[in-house]
Amino acid sequence: MTALERLADLAGGMMLDTARVTAVTRLPGEFVRVELAADAFGKATWVPGAKLQFRPRRGTLSLRTYTPVRWDAGRGVTELLGFTHGDGPAARWLRQVADGDACEVFGPRKSIDLRDPAGPVVFVGDESSVALACALRTVTADVAHVFEARDPAGLSEVLAGLGLDAQVAEKTADRAEVLRLARSAAGPATLVVTGDAATVHAVRRDSRTWPRVPREVQGKAYWAAGRTGLD
Repeated sequence: MTALERLADLAGGMMLDTARVTAVTRLPGEFVRVELAADAFGKATWVPGAKLQFRPRRGTLSLRTYTPVRWDAGRGVTELLGFTHGDGPAARWLRQVADGDACEVFGPRKSIDLRDPAGPVVFVGDESSVALACALRTVTADVAHVFEARDPAGLSEVLAGLGLDAQVAEKTADRAEVLRLARSAAGPATLVVTGDAATVHAVRRDSRTWPRVPREVQGKAYWAAGRTGLD
């Protein structure tokens, strides 16, 4: 181990909390549900939409960000839903994780605040947004879900298994279908859009021309083609 790796582990020991994996469920479409338990979770205040970061590899301070699906402070337990597409350190960790494993976490921290949406919600996202949709369900059921995916049938299967009724469009460069579905969703008062940075930008811009312009818009890019470091 190099001096830099030792320094990263020393800093991580001061900054990060240790959590233990208490359940792993592998879902279709490269999704994994992971339940984590930690003493620190019982002392934390969770807001639906907040983020939790974890360190998938020691010897570095590189963290990966996920949206907890639920939070049980009484038991000191939370649950993450990860999409394992790609070959990054978090995807590799999720593919290998097993009950009883330990990991290091940081948070929860502020991201999107879903506690008080203004009326009916139109939710637009992709595979990286599924956990946020589940977190929103803890607040309101008055949601029209629209997703884009490279494999619409596969994502539809996952969403149905999670109890999320959604329309899923095939991901295209012009985003025409996801824009059409979002525009036609009934009665939006709040728009929540996350996922691909280009889609977030396109939906926010298009929403200004909707028959019913959203009173509140919450958007956050989770990833962008050719870039790293986004939440």
